Amino acid sequence: MKEEQFQRFLEQDKSITSKVKAVNSRMTRARKVESEFRVDLDDVVRDDEKMYQLLKSLHQYDPKTGNLQNAVRKYYLFANGKEFPSMVTFEKRFRP
Repeated sequence: MKEEQFQRFLEQDKSITSKVKAVNSRMTRARKVESEFRVDLDDVVRDDEKMYQLLKSLHQYDPKTGNLQNAVRKYYLFANGKEFPSMVTFEKRFRP
């Protein structure tokens, strides 16, 4: 993960109102995903199928809050300049 660049990206995100707390939380969650799921987010966000599979795993791991998914989705936006589609949309478009 490109931590410094991602942190700057989050700090400039107008949808994040609590810059210090919210940015730090997303950074911590992104690191947690990499560590606990043994993935490199740079690798994951380059492949939509890997992204989909990781989001599914995160949903099973934390079905109530979605905080980990949010951090990964923000990283996808940072890396690709666009949002990853909802799970339902992705499944309808790209899954048989």
